Amino acid sequence: MTGNQVIKHWTLLLLSCCILLPSLLRAEEARGRESILIISSYNPDTRRMSSFITEFERQVVASGVPCDIYVETLECKSINDAPLWISQTDNLITRYESKGGLRAIVLLGQEAWASFVSLGRIPKEVMCFSCFVSSNGIVFPPPSDSADVWMPRSINYMNMVDSLHNVGGLLNKYDIRRNIELIRTLYPEVENLAFISDNTYGGISLQALVREEMENYPDLNLVLVDSRDGDEASHAAYASLSPRSAVMLGTWRVGSDGEYLMQRSLNDLVQLNPRLPVFSVTRTGIGDVAVGGFVPNYENGANVIAAQIKEYYKTGSLGGVHFHLSDGEYVFDSRKLKELKIAEYALPKGSVIEDTVAAKLSKYSHYIELLVGGIVLLVLLLIFVAFLFLRTRRLKRTLEEREGQLVIAREKAEESDMLKSAFLANMSHEIRTPLNAIVGFSSLMQGEELSQEERAEYCAIVVNNSEMLLTLLNDILDISSLECGKIRFNYSAEEIVQICQHILMTTAHTCQPGVEGRLECAVDSYMLTTDVHRLSQILINLLTNAAKFTSEGSIVLGVEICPEQNEVLFSVTDTGPGIPLDKQEMIFNRFEKLDGNKKKGTGLGLAICRQIAMIFGGRIWVDPTYTGGARFIFAHPIGLRLPEDREHREGGEPSGDVKDPPCSR
Repeated sequence: MTGNQVIKHWTLLLLSCCILLPSLLRAEEARGRESILIISSYNPDTRRMSSFITEFERQVVASGVPCDIYVETLECKSINDAPLWISQTDNLITRYESKGGLRAIVLLGQEAWASFVSLGRIPKEVMCFSCFVSSNGIVFPPPSDSADVWMPRSINYMNMVDSLHNVGGLLNKYDIRRNIELIRTLYPEVENLAFISDNTYGGISLQALVREEMENYPDLNLVLVDSRDGDEASHAAYASLSPRSAVMLGTWRVGSDGEYLMQRSLNDLVQLNPRLPVFSVTRTGIGDVAVGGFVPNYENGANVIAAQIKEYYKTGSLGGVHFHLSDGEYVFDSRKLKELKIAEYALPKGSVIEDTVAAKLSKYSHYIELLVGGIVLLVLLLIFVAFLFLRTRRLKRTLEEREGQLVIAREKAEESDMLKSAFLANMSHEIRTPLNAIVGFSSLMQGEELSQEERAEYCAIVVNNSEMLLTLLNDILDISSLECGKIRFNYSAEEIVQICQHILMTTAHTCQPGVEGRLECAVDSYMLTTDVHRLSQILINLLTNAAKFTSEGSIVLGVEICPEQNEVLFSVTDTGPGIPLDKQEMIFNRFEKLDGNKKKGTGLGLAICRQIAMIFGGRIWVDPTYTGGARFIFAHPIGLRLPEDREHREGGEPSGDVKDPPCSR
């Protein structure tokens, strides 16, 4: 070997040692640590088993005991599997003994403890503890015997293992005698005593204990309600019990088929004979079907067993390993006491009366909290969904409203285009007519062959059409300014009776021959805050219209004060042809004429009147009840603010809708 190869060889060897050394040390340390084996009869994840294991580990770690804890389970159920339990227990103990360092064995439950005792061997120098085990028991049946008809004798574990120095733990004592005496005290007429048990080691061992104790009561007839007999037989046995019977409940967990029984099956069984009082020797059924009984004080036992293991490591002696026998107490359900009409003073001294409803609430408080939390969450979710639904519906409604507004706006735009076109057409016609007359007759006036009379006639026609054109242009400007709000209204207190008289005189020349114009007013004088120019404009337009259509009769300008309605009614009544009902609203439109071009006018006067009336805060309409001609009524509000409060009011939108008059002539 070369020098480099030697160096490489020793380097690899050194690295291998560095890698393997920690693993070897950990393995040696593990071999050197002692162990505690926990054998559970049932699934260690069940509440009772899990509670013990958790507390036991905490106590062992806190005490400083240098042991690893291992948990194994037998998964016990039906008594038919008893031979399998024994072999499983033997294999587990042998396996952990072969590893070395097994210091203690903790057996949880009746089945694990009975299997351990049935081995016939107790590991030397190994502490063995029981928990959740009763002081009574039974010897497992030979494999050749049928468990369905097996009726074993009861044995006392305390007597069997009392001489052993390394066995201890907790034992629960079921006092059958006290329960029988309790029943005879409360129900002295009882002749039959039924005992309910199931197809488990605990149920069969309790039944054996009851049969043994009942030998001391020859005057009582024992009836066994055993789940090993099957549902039909056990139901028939319970249903056939006479009224002079009472019931003791042991366990009801596994049926004849080896399957777990539902809690509801016990209720169904008891309901077959609901008047019978049910007492419990194990606490099973208290809070549900049982009124109470003398039951053991079940303890967790983890601290007791951990303390004995700690004592061993402290002293090095097994002298501290011993059994602790639990006490018992009378426990009753307050609800069942009331139901069976049992007075509290009739109960044994020191009895504990439990409010099982509250106890159930406390027991299942976690689930109740989860349920309430789920309900609250569901309610919040529903509220959120409802909020989204309402919000969506509101947005949809808003969208529909906006869509409707857009449709209306489009229709208005289309209508505006149509109105604009109609306006331009009307304007073209209305302006072209007087212009044609002006141009035509002006051209004729240039002829030298015209006589003086013809020239004067043509000149009058030109002047008349010029005035018509000027009036049309003024009306167009007025209505445009009113709609745009550019006309200033100047308010002042005016004497309206004098104004009406003056207007009537001013328009008298427009009346046709034979037509009388007059004023009707119930008062000689009345002061009204108004814009005198705009008020006069309305009245002059109405009187001028009446004069055009009235060839005979009269035109009456009326004034009526209506303080209750807070308004003054101005009316213009004529004896002309009148206005059809279907056109009484239409005539207030622009360029609207009833008879086309037969009468002189622009068709804008009434539209201007309505616009001014609305700016006043009033209204104007045709009286549909008057049939002698036409009657226009203008309502002017009383109490407009005086100039010192408001110097002027701009034209604009009306203050209210046009309605039928509250007061009319």
